[in-house]
Amino acid sequence: MGLLWFIIMILIPVICFSYWIFFRPTSLWTGFFFTVLLGSLYLTLIINVEKISTQVAIWIAMPAIILILLVGFLGMFTGVVALFWNQRVLLKRESFSLGNLLPMIVAIGLLLFQILLLVAAIYINNPWLHLLSFLVGLFFGYTISLFFFYFVTSVLYNHFPLTGKVDYIIVLGAGLIDGERVTPLLASRIDAGVALYNKQKQKKGYEPTIILSGGQGADEKISEAQAMYNYIIEKEYELGEVYLEEKSTNTKENLQFSEKLIYQKDSIKNLNKKNIVIASNNYHVLRAGKLASKLGIFARGVGSKTKLYYLPTAFIREYIGYLALTKKRHIWFFGIVLAGVGLLGVLQFIIMNM
Repeated sequence: MGLLWFIIMILIPVICFSYWIFFRPTSLWTGFFFTVLLGSLYLTLIINVEKISTQVAIWIAMPAIILILLVGFLGMFTGVVALFWNQRVLLKRESFSLGNLLPMIVAIGLLLFQILLLVAAIYINNPWLHLLSFLVGLFFGYTISLFFFYFVTSVLYNHFPLTGKVDYIIVLGAGLIDGERVTPLLASRIDAGVALYNKQKQKKGYEPTIILSGGQGADEKISEAQAMYNYIIEKEYELGEVYLEEKSTNTKENLQFSEKLIYQKDSIKNLNKKNIVIASNNYHVLRAGKLASKLGIFARGVGSKTKLYYLPTAFIREYIGYLALTKKRHIWFFGIVLAGVGLLGVLQFIIMNM
């Protein structure tokens, strides 16, 4: 195993992953390069061990082989069954809404996709319909791959260590109980922000400014920011500066109005040199961080835990929202693919009629 292997399989993935995790942590390339790096290290380990003992190398490779076989042959079926099961659990514990039906909607989509492929392979001889099934398969494969990299990137964004001084912690608001009390979900966001504040104060001697961000909805008696502040008072948390941002109605406005509030309160002209952390639920911080980056705000994230049964629905919803934020590049990708397929079709037609 020479220098070329080391450069291609180790050094380049390490450099690429390091760049994206430090400078572009909300990009899905972060998850992609992390996956490539793990795969490269795993393959390098197997090759080196094989030189010593073939049997041991086989045992090390076996988990990956089994995983690939399971995902390749049973992954789609297992995913459909798991999503239907999750839908059943979710409807038992949460209210009925379109958002809470996402697991079932995705499961039905995957099921119809499998049926389409089966029918196309067995009964259809029309090349144009085979082309259509190929494009549909490409769309599903692309979407599922992106979801995997989204999940990996989200885990990394949630757990990447926060080093150095944190200047501002922006706690994102959410709906209230009876229009005035924080929900358990919102309370967990506040607790995550307070935990980071205490960690900064105890270990580094810093006292970040906490910004509670959330306006007053039509069905709410007070603003979400005020409800969060009331929760902090009730819990007797000892904090330094706490700002209330009470105008926002969505995540984008949470970030925009919090930025304006910082400028007004602290007479700061540029946040680029300030370390900002967004506190939200673990499934939400990546999309919030991506929104921040699109607004020119570099922010890290700290996520609170979410009930396990709710995570599939939450991740699917956030993934759709993330794709909406980056839709142009995906439209370009499929535009190029369709143009390429069309060009190949034209060339084939010309060749067949020469």
